[in-house]
Amino acid sequence: AVAALAIPQMAEAQFKVAPDKYAVKFTDKNGSGYSLDRPEEFLTKKALDRRAKFQINLDDYDLPVNGAYVDSLKALGFKIQGVSKWLNCAVIQTDDSTELAKLDNLSFIDTGYKWLQVKEKTTSLPPVERPKLKEKKSKNPETVNYVYDYGEGLTQAEMLNIPKLHALGYTGKGMTIAVFDAGFYKADQLNCFTKMYTEGRVLGVRDFADNDTTVYDSDNHGMNVLSCIAGNWSGKLVGTAPDASAYLFRTEISSSENIVEEFLWAFAAEVADSLGVDMIHSSLGYQDFDDKSVNYTREQGDGNTTIADIAADRAAAKGIVVSVSAGNDGDDLNYPWISSPADADSVLAVGAVDKRRKIAYFSSIGNTVDGRVKPDVCAMGFMSAVQGPSNHITHSNGTSFSGPILAGCVLCLMQAHPDAPVMEILQAVRAAGDIYDQPNTQYGYGIPDFEIAHKILTKRGY
Repeated sequence: AVAALAIPQMAEAQFKVAPDKYAVKFTDKNGSGYSLDRPEEFLTKKALDRRAKFQINLDDYDLPVNGAYVDSLKALGFKIQGVSKWLNCAVIQTDDSTELAKLDNLSFIDTGYKWLQVKEKTTSLPPVERPKLKEKKSKNPETVNYVYDYGEGLTQAEMLNIPKLHALGYTGKGMTIAVFDAGFYKADQLNCFTKMYTEGRVLGVRDFADNDTTVYDSDNHGMNVLSCIAGNWSGKLVGTAPDASAYLFRTEISSSENIVEEFLWAFAAEVADSLGVDMIHSSLGYQDFDDKSVNYTREQGDGNTTIADIAADRAAAKGIVVSVSAGNDGDDLNYPWISSPADADSVLAVGAVDKRRKIAYFSSIGNTVDGRVKPDVCAMGFMSAVQGPSNHITHSNGTSFSGPILAGCVLCLMQAHPDAPVMEILQAVRAAGDIYDQPNTQYGYGIPDFEIAHKILTKRGY
């Protein structure tokens, strides 16, 4: 047999991320005209307040890319899909690949940068421990004061014990979540969201794929997801954070699967950060692409390598709690593992169980290739109640729904403990899992009880 030759990865000025789209990495941010001394020029007061509260220093990642570099690309005839300050890059579009030769002579393009290169592992997470909590000594079972008629959403809410937090007044009020998805079909017309719109709690919408503000005409997946969080249709479906505010961002193109969507995810995360959101939820995952030659390997599932992983961890470093659905590949014999960015170490990856608390057959499994426990926790993602497109409540399967059901609970927990930093929130949710002391590759730390998470953070002084 002839030994296979190892083909070195050729460094090029551009990285192909879709049939007609390419990422180009800039060498620096010199001469951008922005300064860390004047952050109010590129970050809102809310974003600066979040950094101040959690003592997060401003750094070069906060600085916008050099606009002159982007203008030079436009002058060469390239369309700009978007730019990322965290990755210091632009995604350009051209139908004529011969035009790419123009990039080779540009001094501000980093032609030696290798995208998706697996690096040495540097992060390790502390073990999950639950502090000793006072047990109630009572012969009579405690009755919960239900402040909502959850309708079809009762089982999925009760499983996480979130009605207890709602009864204490923690309903997501004053909290802001950015939801990244493929579209929010008719969300502005459906009963689950009437209260949200009349109260002005949809703070903004943006389509990063089409570069416009039309998100209500495409895929209904994001609308289903939003109903699990902020739906409030009494007696039909009440979500887990019914008083939350949201930004609705389309980052996903449902008709295709290309790495460019991870860049759209990063663009949206940066905008969400600059707007000062408290949380990002994304029921999206990346591993398998239309071009099979770029499918991620097991080694790349280390939580540090893919574009979405880098962006998700960067968002967490800026003080944003990020929750991500674990993926629906648990029954895939070739690649049953959680997808990116659920494998990132600073995000909460959510698996799916049924109403009997048994793992759903499709829920992607862990652990990560470097041995970290994933998924982190589970919620109900089999026959979950969601708002349907013709003003009825329907039931759907997927970690796409366990993720937002859990995300809404996290928002309520953050409302109760506004000074708890990202990793404290994540650790409390993990430690509230029903198998926190014996995590496994299907359930992670199990199904969290949010009353316990609330007690943990109270005990820790938040």
